[in-house]
Formats: sequence, structure tokens, C-alpha cells
Amino acid sequence: MKRALPFVLVGCLGMGVCPSVGFAHDVVTDQVSIITSHGQLFGMTPREGIARQFLSAGEEVLAIEAKGETGFVQTTARLFGFSGVLQRWVSINLSSGERVLTSAVRPRMIIVQGQEAVYGFQSDRGRWKREAWGAGESLQRSVVENLVAVMVTDRRALGFSAFTGGFFPQDLPVGSQIYDIQSNDNVVILRLSNSMIVFRSGLAIWAELP
Repeated sequence: MKRALPFVLVGCLGMGVCPSVGFAHDVVTDQVSIITSHGQLFGMTPREGIARQFLSAGEEVLAIEAKGETGFVQTTARLFGFSGVLQRWVSINLSSGERVLTSAVRPRMIIVQGQEAVYGFQSDRGRWKREAWGAGESLQRSVVENLVAVMVTDRRALGFSAFTGGFFPQDLPVGSQIYDIQSNDNVVILRLSNSMIVFRSGLAIWAELP
């Protein structure tokens, strides 16, 4: 369930711990166009220059999407992220056994959920991050906002943002249940059986709410 969180923003400002909140109010228009032709990917922005990426022999394009300053291409062998800010293609290889389940493209980041791992692309930094699922670990719920995403498994919560590091894990108490998820562009709050935990786009850490 997605709800507005005005009290969270006020609290963050009062504590001085939400340096990236202002980014949520920036209007990011669509800046990126992507086309594929003759075994090549072309990424374009309003600025001069065209970024070109060659595909490998036999590599086939399965999905293309662009939003804001970010472009995404899924092929049979790789995931490609295009950074409109850097005007650069960045790829990450997929294992032969990986199967992409879902992908979400946002103006400044990409989240791809696979059978073996979850992948995140930070467009402004032009880099991919990968977090493998543990043996027998199963994804339960997920939320992907403009600047922050959280994946909840039967063991932990993984936070990812467009600005900080990679994936940040938070172990969940054994037997705990997720009763509610509240989110906006910068903040995700998980309400558990006996506690609440929060992940924010500008911080590389989870916090427990009293």
C-alpha cells in the first residue's frame, strides 16, 4: 500500500538526515531515446553526440525502455543501462541460468529482479550493482519509487537508492510479518510485527523507528 508521508519529511528535516529529499521535487523530463539497428544500440540525449554500443554475435534484444535520464536494454546475455547524464552505456552480464522476472525503469535508476539475483543501476553514477539471493531465499514483496527501492524476502529487506552505494541489507526477525509498507520518492517504511524500519534515499543504512 502506497501512502503519502508528510510527517516523515518534516522529521527528517528536523534531524538533518535527509540530504537528498529535494531531488524528489525535481521534474525530470524524458531526456533519453534508444534505438537498436544492425547489432548496435544507440543512446541519444538532447545534447550533441550519440553513444553507440555493439552487441555480441547472436545476442538478441528482448526489451527496451527509457525514462527521464535513464535507458534500459535487456538482451539474451546482458543488462544495459544508459546514463543520459554521462552519455554512456554500462552493461552487466547475466549467467546462463538467470531468468529476468521483472524490470522497473525510473528517471534516475533501474531495478531488475531475476531468479538468481536483483540488479540495480544508478544512472547519475553510471554503474550496476548486483545482490544474489541466498539458497532457498524467496522474494515476498517489493516497492520501487523514483529514487529508492526496497525488496523484502523471507529473511531480509534490501534497500537501494539512486544516490548511495549498492544494496543495503537488513535482517528481519525470524517469523516476523510485514503488515504494511509506506513509501514516497525518497523514503520506504516497513511496519513489522513488533517494530518499524525505514530506508531513505540519502543514507546507506536502515534505521529502526521507536
